[in-house]
Amino acid sequence: MTEQSDVDRQRDELRRALEEIEDRVNPAKLAERTKHRIDENPTPWLAGAAGAVVAIAGLVTFLVLRRR
Repeated sequence: MTEQSDVDRQRDELRRALEEIEDRVNPAKLAERTKHRIDENPTPWLAGAAGAVVAIAGLVTFLVLRRR
């Protein structure tokens, strides 16, 4: 391979890598992927939400009882 073909190949690899990074951090695509994952299997998301509710309720209860 010539030096120019090496440079062209590396430039193409870098372009693809940057496009993939951009795709992964794009907020709209991230939201779409998350929605798709929730639609596929909502159980872990529901368990996480329930855990957050329990944690917040426990914190509120602790703060209310601590004031007495």
